[in-house]
Amino acid sequence: MELGAGAWSYFGDPRAIHHDGRTFTGWISTTGNVWVASWIPGRKPRKNLIYRGLGVDDHNNPSLVFRRDGHIVVFFSPHSGHIFPKDQVSRMRYRTSLHPYSIAEFGRVHTVDTNVPGGLGYTYPNPIQQRDKLWLFWRGGSWNPTFSYTRNRRDDWVPARELVHFRDDQRPYAKYCGDGRNRIHCVFSDAHPSSWKTSLRYARYENSALYAASGRRLGTFAALPLHTSKLDTIYRYSDRGGRAWPHDVALDREGRPYVVYTRRLGGTRDTFYYAYFNGTRWVSRKIVEAGRMRQSFTSGGATLDHEDPRVVYVSRRVGTWHQVELWYTADRGRTWSSRRLTDAADGYSIRPVSPRGLRGARNQIVFVRGDERTVGFTDYRSRIHAVEF
Repeated sequence: MELGAGAWSYFGDPRAIHHDGRTFTGWISTTGNVWVASWIPGRKPRKNLIYRGLGVDDHNNPSLVFRRDGHIVVFFSPHSGHIFPKDQVSRMRYRTSLHPYSIAEFGRVHTVDTNVPGGLGYTYPNPIQQRDKLWLFWRGGSWNPTFSYTRNRRDDWVPARELVHFRDDQRPYAKYCGDGRNRIHCVFSDAHPSSWKTSLRYARYENSALYAASGRRLGTFAALPLHTSKLDTIYRYSDRGGRAWPHDVALDREGRPYVVYTRRLGGTRDTFYYAYFNGTRWVSRKIVEAGRMRQSFTSGGATLDHEDPRVVYVSRRVGTWHQVELWYTADRGRTWSSRRLTDAADGYSIRPVSPRGLRGARNQIVFVRGDERTVGFTDYRSRIHAVEF
């Protein structure tokens, strides 16, 4: 099913959420506008244009979250840093649906008017609803993972804080997931793998402190930001192993975290890995090679099934094009079975997303589909698609 012309990047999440048979997603269009859509399998999708002129850049995709009362909050910001955005001020904006579990109407545009110093704006919104707090994580003014939260609907966000840092000229990349109650699980690289020999780190937020998977306390909020070297190490860089980049973190029914990430060797070859904590240490196991890269993107991306993290969806190059595949493990990554979910005749299929909240529903995957006309993150000729299986 085709949803609309547009794209998304890897690090603004959730890009798709689900409730009671209906899936919701959003994207940045090929003309730089923010769209959201919803659908019930077998029916025509509904779409709504909620913001014009954010900019033609695949980093600008919106992230969606259900508030406790079911209203949908959509966050979006321009790609920001030393160069972007051009010809506009970086702001983190959001709109809230006027009706629960509906995209028919939205309230006015609000802004998150807090950030850390540094002048590099807002990128990659990651909202998480945890009991009475709506948390928001993003890449902040100093290029580091940053956060705030609000307890109500009056737009009074607490002052932004940096969560972790590495060094002034580098930017850690982050993935987050919450348990809906007390814990938020975070995975970080030290930097972008094209510019640093990156390791992969983990931290769990709980009761105003950060913890390792073992339960060892890494530091309190008073000590923030923590240097990435002080975090729990999932994978430590080696010349033989390659440079790490996080793709997703999800929890099993016991609340234990699982991670999918890539390791890059030689600057051109990515391999997907699956990681979990065995009670003593983090274990990483290879899933599959990602295949040769394209000019417009490196890895095709990966996502865990957030209802069953034994399932991983990867986009890897098979022949001419990247295709989305389902990989399943019943033994924590020792062995894998797989099947193809997209057709090479349709071009490339990248950056798959498993909608969060699918428990009890049929499996779905939402992804970006395109062809050779896409040559970069500001010049894409792609469309958002969804498949059910």
